[in-house]
Amino acid sequence: MYILGMVEEDQIAKIAKLIAELDAEIPFTILAFFPEYKLKTRSPTLFEMIRAYFAAKDAGLKNVRIGNCGVFAKTSEEWSILLSTLGVEAVG
Repeated sequence: MYILGMVEEDQIAKIAKLIAELDAEIPFTILAFFPEYKLKTRSPTLFEMIRAYFAAKDAGLKNVRIGNCGVFAKTSEEWSILLSTLGVEAVG
């Protein structure tokens, strides 16, 4: 889960590298955090999630997806950027 200030692109890349060393085919999903109850931080942006996706891919993972897309892709333009950049198969 991408949580601003706690688990961001660099931590996701490290986790992905560890998993890729075991098996690059292991499915890996990056979920967008949405503020709830006591944890008050903003949700990741579209471009933060895209960078996290590519960080996981660059770490060697082959089956990377992103989820909770409605949290960070709110307009049709953002969805268009998301789908054209990552492809439908990467969006969950």
